[in-house]
Parts: sequence; structure tokens; C-alpha cells
Amino acid sequence: MNKVIILALSLTVLGASAYSEEITAKNTPKNLWSKDKAWQWYWKVSPIRGCNYLPRTAVNMTEMWQADTFDPATIDEELGWAEKAGYNSVRIYLQYLVWKNDPEGLRKRLNKFLTIADKHGISSMVILFCDCSFSGKEPYLSKQDEPVPGVHNSGWVPSPGLKRVTDKAVWPDLEKYVKDIVGSFGKDKRILIWDLYNEPGNSRMGEKSLPLAEAAFEWARATNPSQPLTIGAWANFNSKMSKRLMELSDIVSFHGYDGVEGIRNKLNICEKYGRPVICTECLRRGVGNTFAAILPIFAERNVGWYNWGLVAGRTQTYMPWGSKKGDPMPKVWQHDMLHSDGKPYDTKEIELIRKFDFAGDCFLFSYFIGNGEDGLHLAYSFDGLKFKPLNNGKSFLTPKVGGKLMRDPCIIQGPGGRFHMVWTTSWREKGIGYAHSRDLINWSEQKYIPVMEHEPKARNSWAPEVFYDEAEKQFLIFWSTTIPGRFAETEKSGDNGLNHRIYYTKTRDFETFAPTILFYDPGFNTIDATIVKDAGRYIMFIKDETRHPPKKNIRVTFSTRAEGPYGPASEPITGDYWAEGPSAIKIGDEWIVYFDKYRKGKYGAVKSGDLKNWEDISDKVNFPKGTRHGTIFLVPKPILTKLLRLN
Repeated sequence: MNKVIILALSLTVLGASAYSEEITAKNTPKNLWSKDKAWQWYWKVSPIRGCNYLPRTAVNMTEMWQADTFDPATIDEELGWAEKAGYNSVRIYLQYLVWKNDPEGLRKRLNKFLTIADKHGISSMVILFCDCSFSGKEPYLSKQDEPVPGVHNSGWVPSPGLKRVTDKAVWPDLEKYVKDIVGSFGKDKRILIWDLYNEPGNSRMGEKSLPLAEAAFEWARATNPSQPLTIGAWANFNSKMSKRLMELSDIVSFHGYDGVEGIRNKLNICEKYGRPVICTECLRRGVGNTFAAILPIFAERNVGWYNWGLVAGRTQTYMPWGSKKGDPMPKVWQHDMLHSDGKPYDTKEIELIRKFDFAGDCFLFSYFIGNGEDGLHLAYSFDGLKFKPLNNGKSFLTPKVGGKLMRDPCIIQGPGGRFHMVWTTSWREKGIGYAHSRDLINWSEQKYIPVMEHEPKARNSWAPEVFYDEAEKQFLIFWSTTIPGRFAETEKSGDNGLNHRIYYTKTRDFETFAPTILFYDPGFNTIDATIVKDAGRYIMFIKDETRHPPKKNIRVTFSTRAEGPYGPASEPITGDYWAEGPSAIKIGDEWIVYFDKYRKGKYGAVKSGDLKNWEDISDKVNFPKGTRHGTIFLVPKPILTKLLRLN
């Protein structure tokens, strides 16, 4: 939308440090979506690639929805173009006055629109109110004024009308409008999300529009829609209005017509609410707000988006804000993507739309609960700190081999995308479990691998892990075992006569395996090895399992080869508590090592930028109740999307 109308607000500078405190919503409605529910919804529908849409034959939303000018043939043609361009959603504006005049007719025409859009694989974000009034007029029915040649959006009128925004005598009717539309379509899967009020406070209304915005949330939520609700921040993100809108929104949304730094600054504020973020208006080519500049930011930060305008038409939004009567069509369009015949304004932009996807993978954590009887559990996270259970906390795979336990599940994704998992099958057996999967839901037949059967005195095979050695094109499988009498110098250091060292085998196909040999002897009782690679070297975290005197901490050692040899173990990197089951990942420039604080019944973590100096961040991580020894790993977004559907 045009920001010239309320220039004083729109040019507010947003510093990166603005509103930097942790956001805690006040007066939050009890039926506001939880953050977890919001993220689950978001990953099912992402990435959103959308545009604000009116057909080229409509000068405003009144003309789009009135019976005499509703144009399904043009809508069908243009949404077909949108489909080919790579769009999967549109943002559309309803007009209260059209509903007031013909409620049933508007519902029928909206249903027709949704049917056409759905045919083209396009969802709809639906707007009920709008304060923008470029024409300077209140909304009116019948024939709409012709566009003023050369003037940006000259025929746009508000909804319900600026006078009605503050006239509470008409609010009962506005309430009926909101409840009728949201109530009628609140379970319709063709509607993606409700954007209840576009730019409240525009046209010099300021905070006078806030009460209606708050009421719109209340009225819409009273109908219990299945879709989320939002109202976007658009001016001065530190204002009372903007803060309140973001507090009340299930999904945070905003308008971003700024340059690159402005977009980043706005996102810094929006992201503090801990919810998914959608940019519902963008693309202002003349100031550097181009797809080439902003889509990489949205991809990096997992932000869905809607640019302004699809087909150049009667709104003339290809003209810049502030254009005058008679101005010629500019060489650089401000908005809009296609000429009236469907030809792209810039074919390179269309390619960017088609290729748009979120960058990076998502975090998963495999774990067990209890004694591992019920099998594999998975949790997910978007920041590597706060993990939520998948499959409603139920097991993904029940153990069927060995002692029929599934403790210490370790999962990696190997070449070709296949996930490989190994686990502890029993407290006392000489083998481990193995299975593989393409999607973490459907698993292969489980296999028992007798890794220590050749050692008659071996007492166990605990906490196996698997690592893909890319240099040698092979998988390393390593675990801890006690063989009585093998390491006499530490024979009495463990619990119940246990005195572990790390052993390993290797395989290329999980059918044939190299003979088991000793992998690592640090000179003390050790279990729970895990390996990660960084900058040409291999890092192995282990647990010092010494019980007499008590150690029970995590240490680190390094090698230039995945198979070793590994050097002396470091001093402990964990604190004055018992820790086991380390699992490590690098996030940005910092390493995080997660571990099971098994005596305290919770998970902890430490972080380091140099693998030498460690900071305990256990108070910043959160795992599902009962989480025991597991593994952190990354998965592509389509995998997580499928897993989230199980919830």
C-alpha cells in the first residue's frame, strides 16, 4: 500500500536495537494460538510466495466484488499466469459496503474466487478492513470512478470507511460482517490466513483505529476459525499500535517497502515475538526493494512474503507513490509483475519467484524415554535450543531385536538422503540395533549387528553412534564395551566392575562389516563417544565414566582422520554435575554440546566458539519431559513438514 498518505509515520527510522527486550504479550487473549501451534502451521504451508491481488479490470476492492463488475474470467486467466510464475498464495481485500448491500452475494462471489484460486494451487489471505484512502473518498457502491491517468492507485477507498472506524454506533454491524465472513469460511482450507485489517491508522487515523483492530481480533476469534489471524505492523514498529497488533497476532506480519537494512531492522523486531513472520507487502523497485535484494533475506530468515501487485491494470500501481495526473508509465515500475497480456515485466524476477525457498535445514533430536521399551522418539527445534516432541510424543519405531530396547538412538543422514540409525538393544548383549528410513516415519526391517560376539567375556555394547567418513566413503560405527581384564590399570574405576573403552567397525552398505577393533583408549573408563567434523579435523566428545573417584563429565579430543588416532582427552567441558550422552552441532560460529543430566532428570548444554572455552547454557535449552540420551541432527524442510503432520 502507498505510504505517502501518512508520511510522518512511514518514514520512522527503525534502529536495530529498538524494542530489544524480550517480548511478553500483555492482555493476551486466551485463544491466541500457542507459538508451537503457529510454527507447526507455518511449516506445513511454507514457503509462502504470494502477491497482493486485484484483477486488472478492478480499480479497487468495491469494483472487484460488486455483482456487476465481478470478473471470474479475468481472475481465472490471471491466476493461471500467477501459477505459472510460481506463486502459491494471494492476498485479497473484501469491502464491507459490498457485504452490507448483499451479504449472500459477496459470500457466493468469494466462494467462486476461492474455487478458481484453488484450481491453480493458490491459497488466499483474506482482508476485511483497510484504512487506506488514496482517492480521498469514503467507500461507495455502483459504478466506481475511472482511474486518473498517471496517478498511483487513484480509485482506492477504505473499508469499512474512515468515519465508521470510530463510530461505535455502527460497530454491531461491523461485528456481524466479521463474524459472517470468518464464520462462513473459518474452516475452509482454501483460505490460508485472515489478515483482519490492512494498515490501521493510515489516512491520518493514527491510534484511533486501534480499538477497531482489537475488536476485529475478538470478533473473529469468537467464530473459532481453523486458520490463524494477523494484522500487520506497517509504520513505527515501536508504537503502541504496532506492538499491540503483533501481540494479538497468531502469525506476526509486517509491510516492508524499505531497502535491505530497513527490512533487516523490521525483522529484528518482528522475530522477538517468537512466532513465524510473513511480509504481507513488499516490492518497491525504485528504492532497491527488489526481489534480487530482499528474497535472499526472506529465504535466510524463513519469511513468507506477498509483493504488491500481479497484473498492471486499473489500479496503476506500477506508477510511483506521489505520481501526478498525466505522468507517463515509468521505465522502472514501482509494483506489479505482469503486463496486461501476461508478459512478465522482468523475466529474471519470475525465475526468482519460482526458485524461492527457505535456506538451511531444521533441527531434530532423537531420544528415548524410560528404559527405551517403547522405542524411538523425535523432537524438533527452529533455534537449536527449544525442542518440541513430534508425533504427539509417541514412539516412531518399536524395538524388535536383541533385548527389545531402543536406548541411545543415533541418527545421521547419509549419501543419497537415507537416514541411518543405530541403538542400544540391551544392557548386557554383545550387539546393537540398526534400521534405515527415507522419511523417519517408515523404517526398514530392524537388524541386530553382533559387533562383540567374538569376545566371549564382553559384557555389553552401549551407546553406539554412526558417522559417515566422506574421505573414505564409509560409515564408522562405534560404541563402548567392557571386557574384564582388558585394561587392568582402571579395572576398579567403574560402576559394578564396568571398565569401558570405545570400539568400532566400518561398513559401506550395512551388510558386511570390518572386524571390530579398539577405537579409543584415553587411559580411563569412557563411554558415549560422538564425532563431528569441522575445518578439516575431526572432533570427538566422550564421557569420562570414572566412578572411583567420581568424574562423570564430558571431554573432547581431536584427530586429522575420522578413524583416528585421537589425541589426549581435554579437561572436562561440563560442570559440577554428572553428564552423559554428548551430542554436538555447530550453529553459526558456535559449537553447542547437548548432554543428559541424568541424575537431575533433565537435559543440559554448553557452548564454545573455540572448543577450548565453554559456557554452560543449560538454562537456555528445553527438551520434552523425560528426554534421555539422544542425537542432534539436521533435516530438510520437507521432511519436517511431513513429520509435523503427524501432530
